[in-house]
Amino acid sequence: MAGTLSKPPIFRAKGAKSWPVLPLRRRDFWIYTVDLYLILIFLFSRTKGGILTNYLFQFARILAFCFLGEICHAVLPLPIPASIYGLLLLLAALRFGIVKLEQVKEVGLFLTGIFPLLFVPAAAGVMELWAEMGEMLLPIVIAIIPVTVLVLVSAGRTTQALTSRALQRRRLNMTDLLQGFLSGSAAWGVLLTLAAFALGALLNKATGKAIFNPLLLGSIFVIILLSVLNIPYADYKVSAAPVNYLLLPATISLAIPLYEKWDLLKENAAAIIAGISVGTLVSLGSALALALALGLTREQYATLLPKSVTTAISMDVAAELGGIAALTGAIVILTGIAGNLLAEVVCKIFHITDPIAKGVGIGTSAHAVGTSKALQMGEVEGAMSGLSIAVAGVLTAVLCPFFVSFIQ
Repeated sequence: MAGTLSKPPIFRAKGAKSWPVLPLRRRDFWIYTVDLYLILIFLFSRTKGGILTNYLFQFARILAFCFLGEICHAVLPLPIPASIYGLLLLLAALRFGIVKLEQVKEVGLFLTGIFPLLFVPAAAGVMELWAEMGEMLLPIVIAIIPVTVLVLVSAGRTTQALTSRALQRRRLNMTDLLQGFLSGSAAWGVLLTLAAFALGALLNKATGKAIFNPLLLGSIFVIILLSVLNIPYADYKVSAAPVNYLLLPATISLAIPLYEKWDLLKENAAAIIAGISVGTLVSLGSALALALALGLTREQYATLLPKSVTTAISMDVAAELGGIAALTGAIVILTGIAGNLLAEVVCKIFHITDPIAKGVGIGTSAHAVGTSKALQMGEVEGAMSGLSIAVAGVLTAVLCPFFVSFIQ
């Protein structure tokens, strides 16, 4: 066809005699070419200028890895989201000296610092799934609270046991008018998100109680406001899109604390992998036990099964196994909030004191939302929690088809 370029993908289907052809419009070809050119500029330039210029270049470099992660996600036939590809690529670039730490550090730490704020729009999305959640209320409650605690403890205690051994060896009426105004405004969703989270943070600081979590309160404030003013969640989601988009570079920026703790990671690699593996198996096994005990259908079971991993992986896995992907996304967000709220208390009750073990337990049980809490607890906890997101996500994607086969 005129004006169309073609290229083969990296992988072809088993048994195929020739490479399948993907259409690529000529305009898109030049857009991608320019994007790659800009990526090279941002990666290899050594910026000297003011603070603003320096921060812009740091953000641009992180965005370059977002783009590379999206390319990997598009062409590689693996159930891994763009954020995990980008995180691993940035970590590799830092390790091999392609990118220097000072070229991304300030902006990367800023993005990971505002992690809880970035989950408010997604958490507010549960308001669209009240009916579906009502049909599965009991299994959802059990899966979100007791199972999350069980996964956190199993992953954390396993890691701590192994790291301890290593240490010993080493030592209203106007609603229509308002809706019309808001639908034409591009900024109100971002402002509402910031205001709701700020109010939650203020209450948390005033009370000093863990239950008054800024992420939880911010999400509740947004849901209440949207419900009272009868504003569709879809309108809010569109307007708050800039906040959602920052989740990708923020997740990729977890490579920075991970890189800074690389020596610690190498020393405790076996314990970390063992802890994540045990936590993942406990998560999947408990979902299976719950399904058998409550007589869940295969669809309901597939919806609950990947609840402890990041949304990008869990929703794809649930859809592939015949579950309700949107409901899985809501359960994942609620699981993360539960982990965020309970992390410190659970670690204290079950004597999980090692920072590595805390990070592994939180990341394996409560994915990125829990990681936002781990980052507040310490640099080591945040780095290990970020690593756990990637490893637990891949393990879950690989093991879910096996576990789902037990329910017909």
